[in-house]
Amino acid sequence: MPERGTRGAYRKEDRVQLPVELQKELVEKAASKYGNCQELAKHLNIPKSSVHYYRIGRLTMPVSVMERMLEIAGDKDLKERIAGRGITKDRTWANEYAVSIYREMCRDNVRLPTREELEIDKELRRKAAAVISYVLAEGSVWLQKEEWGECAVNITFALHETDLYEHFRSLCKDVFLYDIGPPQKPGNGAAAIRGFIYSRFVAEWLIENGVLPGEKSARELHLPSWVMNSSDNLTWIAALQPWCDGEGCAHGSQSPLRISFSIAQSRHTTLDLMTLPCPQTANNPRKITHSKLKLASIYGFSLYDYCYSSFGSEVLEDVETLFNRLDILPIREIVALNLKDDGFWSCHWHLRFRARDARKLVRMALVVQERKVAALESGMI
Repeated sequence: MPERGTRGAYRKEDRVQLPVELQKELVEKAASKYGNCQELAKHLNIPKSSVHYYRIGRLTMPVSVMERMLEIAGDKDLKERIAGRGITKDRTWANEYAVSIYREMCRDNVRLPTREELEIDKELRRKAAAVISYVLAEGSVWLQKEEWGECAVNITFALHETDLYEHFRSLCKDVFLYDIGPPQKPGNGAAAIRGFIYSRFVAEWLIENGVLPGEKSARELHLPSWVMNSSDNLTWIAALQPWCDGEGCAHGSQSPLRISFSIAQSRHTTLDLMTLPCPQTANNPRKITHSKLKLASIYGFSLYDYCYSSFGSEVLEDVETLFNRLDILPIREIVALNLKDDGFWSCHWHLRFRARDARKLVRMALVVQERKVAALESGMI
């Protein structure tokens, strides 16, 4: 018996391309000898799904299967018509064609919202905006199969952030009709949970909408134009919530009125280890603090001002713009430069919210993560 997986639609041999009507006639006449297509599949020792695909013309027939069906049908006229209309395709073409059919089948299993759908359907637009922000804040798009250029998506949360994971999971179901499954533990033993989207089509959709593959801190990233150009407040809130919950941190204080909140983001620079004249912190030689950045200079400019103007986080600027539209006015600043393992410095950016704006984040559902809500509500009046 042939190896499993090569008996039917994708068996490794030359194929015959027939007009759809002629191929359907052949399958139905052969099937009539056994009662139905399922019994024909059993007799030919091929999956019943293959017979179905042959009947509807979705796949071409392997030569041996076509010859066997002609023998079963016993129709001389049909055999002559097929001889004059059939086009033999070699195995290379057959393999490529089978791959393209399989790819389309996978594509049919997910929904990829179009720009028109996002403009018309407000609820879909808001959920799609949240998915993109979650991946920008807490996930990434990475190359899964380099030889085929296929990408996949991953999302990572802290171990206690199961509510955020389930929120993202529900969004993927609603937007893409794709279930990322229950949270998984990373293999390195970190206190985190992860989820994956193993669909090249969803990954490509995210890339088209601003989530560039690879290391995010090294790329110029933006929120999609259909979010930034929207006039819907709830779309802005949906796009901002993952940033508040994913990259946000509540800062306590002895005075409830002084509680604050910040959102962090990194952006790589072109400044290497030997370029900066600024002394590092004594207990952490890989970090230059905010105060030292203010005191140092480079190329005749303040080091802080130089980094602020040259190595901004574009996506954090988009986030700040949306906050401003909601009458929330955070302060965007560089809190430190951190030295990476490749010898280059990285800007550590913050959006800092004063107490009044921090309290707004909960009231406007910009923060929904349980721990952060509890921390901010403890400082409310």
